[in-house]
Amino acid sequence: MKELNCPTCPGRRAPRQLLCPTCWHTLPGATRNRLTIRDPRTPMRRQQLRAALADKTPLPLVRVSR
Repeated sequence: MKELNCPTCPGRRAPRQLLCPTCWHTLPGATRNRLTIRDPRTPMRRQQLRAALADKTPLPLVRVSR
């Protein structure tokens, strides 16, 4: 399996993951749960995550909508 760079640290992530395991577990539980939901709003939540990462928001403070 090909690994990719984590967008927030030098760690590695799998192709279908948004972040490396360390960064993923740094996100608040509610944010992690919402990012795992697969529904019509999934792309919006992923975009919110990408925007927060681009703004350099600390991972424990990242929030996405329901």
